[in-house]
Amino acid sequence: MPAKSYKMGPGTLTVGEVGSPDGIDISCQVTKGVLKPSKDAEDDLNVLCGDVIPGEVTYTWVLEATVAQDLSADGINLWALANMGKQFPFKFVPNTELKTGFSGTLTVDPINIGGDVKTKPTSDLEWSLVGQPVVIPPAP
Repeated sequence: MPAKSYKMGPGTLTVGEVGSPDGIDISCQVTKGVLKPSKDAEDDLNVLCGDVIPGEVTYTWVLEATVAQDLSADGINLWALANMGKQFPFKFVPNTELKTGFSGTLTVDPINIGGDVKTKPTSDLEWSLVGQPVVIPPAP
């Protein structure tokens, strides 16, 4: 099989129902976006007869992103502050041309405000997913 890859962007990242008071499209604020899994594996249990009882494996997911801060009334900073602790559906499409995306539910945490003087500040966010993301396959 030949090597394959894709280019990140242009894409989309929306949280909640866009157009509603609770929804936000942060696609134009994102400078980096990653759905990141973590694995937690218990140790296997060796038993006298020589068998091994496998440890349980649990996966958790987070949405990590770096965003350009926006302190406007409908910007990401104030939206995250107003909605901290709430769960929202999200949709992440790394490259709209490829049409494959990911959806699920995440929990919003507030993000940093401010940064270095005479710069355009960014914030790193890490929002936990409820369960795992679902693949949105490309339309036929």
